[in-house]
Amino acid sequence: MTRIAFLGLGRMGAPMASRLLNAGHDLTVWNRTPERAAPLVERGATLAATPAEAVAGRDLVITMLTDAKAVHDVLPDAGIAPGTLVAEMSTIGPDAVRELRERLPDGVALVDAPVLGTIPHAEAGELVIIAGGTDADVERATPVLGVLGTVRHVGPSGRGAAAKLVVNSGLVAAFGAIAEAVDLGARLGVGRETALELLGIALPQAERTRVRRPDAPVTFTAGLADKDLGLALDVLGPDAPVLTAARTHTADAVARGLGDADITTLVPGEETS
Repeated sequence: MTRIAFLGLGRMGAPMASRLLNAGHDLTVWNRTPERAAPLVERGATLAATPAEAVAGRDLVITMLTDAKAVHDVLPDAGIAPGTLVAEMSTIGPDAVRELRERLPDGVALVDAPVLGTIPHAEAGELVIIAGGTDADVERATPVLGVLGTVRHVGPSGRGAAAKLVVNSGLVAAFGAIAEAVDLGARLGVGRETALELLGIALPQAERTRVRRPDAPVTFTAGLADKDLGLALDVLGPDAPVLTAARTHTADAVARGLGDADITTLVPGEETS
């Protein structure tokens, strides 16, 4: 059993804290709106009136707050004792993690551990926790964080926060592109459900970028991709900023003489460096 302080009981934080409580940990919780803690308190968690009260005597402090400002407002001045481990699980970016490291008291260990997944994943303990920190600190945090999902150590302090930004930027851009593709379908008479079904078949092929080899067969060239985006933009015009931005990549590949290369060449790798 680990003595844990959990700061932040938002839509993701509450189910995460609930799983820790279910696992038998000694849990103290704090939230700006104390009412959100009521279900956890009814099941045995202790409600703290302040962050300082929450972290007192705890082995592990977990933060799941809105943004970097909230983390910096709450954590550095909470009086965390040397020897305590902090797992910062909010999405705040690597610069904010570095600032947090500088502001925490000496002797306090820090792991940045943002998560991939949604509320159902949090409820089921199926999150992917992207951890940055020393081997020793991540190893120390893993028995507890493992209750929440799978811990993946991606490098030193700040690297977890950086990796989360990589994933979210790609994910959000992909949804923007999908939105524009569905709009294109509507203008050309392809229904939303059909468009989404076909996109669902095609998009997983992006996995091929992970196994790209110089001798791999070309399946879809960058030149053809550039041509097709041009056709789409002829229809959508200025209403497709994401696809317009995407075409800068295909056009650049063509300009560099890679028009006959596979579309996976758009994703930087050893083959195109």
